[in-house]
Amino acid sequence: MMIFVIGHLLKSDCAVGLRVGELLKEAGVQVYELSGDLFTMVDEFNKLSPKRAVVVGAAERGRPPGTITEYLFKPYKFEDEFDALEAMRPSLEGRISLEDFLVGLSVLGTAAEEIYVIECEPYSTAPGIGLTPGGEQCAREIARRILERYVQG
Repeated sequence: MMIFVIGHLLKSDCAVGLRVGELLKEAGVQVYELSGDLFTMVDEFNKLSPKRAVVVGAAERGRPPGTITEYLFKPYKFEDEFDALEAMRPSLEGRISLEDFLVGLSVLGTAAEEIYVIECEPYSTAPGIGLTPGGEQCAREIARRILERYVQG
């Protein structure tokens, strides 16, 4: 199982994935950081050829802040190529996010057999370096779950 983290260092809790990566590295786990536009992230991911992967990051989905959601990734379906292009637009305008990576995988594809996603609803996405206390708590809980379910199990 390969562990990938995604985050935006300059947007508060959007860096939760990066913090999870730091915590896992401290525990001796090999972690791969994905950063950049969706083409770069998908290319880096596919170059490593994971069969099974865990991908971690923050995602704003309207849940209560601090909510952690885990699921098996299924590629998104788009009505047509224009919907796919519209979904890719935020990444091409400079956003770095877990959602952009998932859109990229859906459009560009991957040979990975299983991709598990663990995401945290951020408390803050405001510009700033450093997690909120809730974001730090979320990162620690995700790291604990990964160690328990994907590394030690």
